[in-house]
Amino acid sequence: MVHPVVCLQLESNPKGTLSLWRYTQIIKEDNRPVAVIIDYKEYMRLMEIEEDKADYYSAIKVKQENKKWTGHNDLKASFSL
Repeated sequence: MVHPVVCLQLESNPKGTLSLWRYTQIIKEDNRPVAVIIDYKEYMRLMEIEEDKADYYSAIKVKQENKKWTGHNDLKASFSL
């Protein structure tokens, strides 16, 4: 049996009142979560975090593999920029 659980998160707006800003629905089957429905803005925020994380680890890998590291200013100077 599927049981939806609705979570609403509130945020204070500039007028000092509370407003609904995110809607999350957790779908459970046999009391275990099987799916989540989230607000599109929240989804995009999470995707951006994931991309930033991937970029960070990629940069760390490149820096570890590269034995000769050149600073940004030195690199620009070598290309006469």
